[in-house]
Amino acid sequence: MIVRCGVLFTPFEELRNVDVLIDGEKIKEVRPSTTGNDDNIIEAEYVIPGLIDPHTHMGLYRLENEAGDHGFEINDPVTPHLNVSDAVDLFDPAFKDALSAGITCVGILPGSYMSFGSPVERITIMPGQGSVYKTNGKLIERTACFKAAVGEHAKRFLSEQKAVPTTRMGIMAELRAILTKAKEYAESEKKDKKDPKLEALIPLLKGEIPLRVHVHVERDIQSVLRLANEFGIRVVLDHATEAHMLSDSLQNVPIVYGPIVFARRGVELKNLDSANLSKMKGLQFSLTTDHPTIPIQYLDLLCSLALAHGYSLKEALQLITINAARVLGLEGRIGSVEAGKDADLVLLSGAPLAPETKVLMTIVDGRIAFKAGERE
Repeated sequence: MIVRCGVLFTPFEELRNVDVLIDGEKIKEVRPSTTGNDDNIIEAEYVIPGLIDPHTHMGLYRLENEAGDHGFEINDPVTPHLNVSDAVDLFDPAFKDALSAGITCVGILPGSYMSFGSPVERITIMPGQGSVYKTNGKLIERTACFKAAVGEHAKRFLSEQKAVPTTRMGIMAELRAILTKAKEYAESEKKDKKDPKLEALIPLLKGEIPLRVHVHVERDIQSVLRLANEFGIRVVLDHATEAHMLSDSLQNVPIVYGPIVFARRGVELKNLDSANLSKMKGLQFSLTTDHPTIPIQYLDLLCSLALAHGYSLKEALQLITINAARVLGLEGRIGSVEAGKDADLVLLSGAPLAPETKVLMTIVDGRIAFKAGERE
């Protein structure tokens, strides 16, 4: 297959009149367009890499206030051995919605979304492991991260359940306790009995897998940084509403920012404002819908707000392509149009992020996964 591009955003540069050669599931070459016609040539005026949302709850919650908690174990606040892929419903319509919007890869995390109809997000201290999926349903990383939550949402939810702990101090103490036990367990030469929770955390302590932390306000972000330094673990800050207030301390910390459009309910979100995007420049961050908080198909709409706050088109596109790939640890495979990477491409009717532009075709792993106007 050859995708002939009038304009290709890689997204590092803007290339004109180039062909993307696809061999199987991979991009073989990006070269200047040649003359001639071929049945294997697909033409588009604008082409971009497949979009990526690194923080969703797709396949867990189809509807707002759907009955049941599918993303965490309500009776145990610390469950690092649970894996979200064991709960994902690949028939969730969100996967088709994602493809129709040019989104080819998503991180699916345990926990729950930020509900417009509830005063607090339902989240425990460490609900489990997150996975990475292509939106064609292909699981590409079963254990991509561990998820944790600190601050007001976890504190208030545990209090509502009449569970402990119910303070910021208590939550951080629980995280320290489980990490300390896991470290001692890993260093022990003799293990009389395997502990699934502690076994699961060994890759985290070795630095092989990051801890993705649900966190919003400045004081909780600082607590997370201290924890990471204490145990020598990699962390990613998810949501990070007040990250702009600590920009000097966060230069080398990956951030999944947002959703940047939401109600300012509760103290956690009092400083939520898309205008803060202008203060996030220079930080390593990507954007998220937190689907179904904001439906997955509006990822590009959220990204377009960056254009109003000082970002160029290339810089904005990077927030939902290569930057998101880096958060997932998959920048060598997805996030840009380069030889050797997965053939994930989006063909557009007009300029990227323009309100009138529509997705004409989405290619995932070298195969057409969505084509406008075609029924299944």
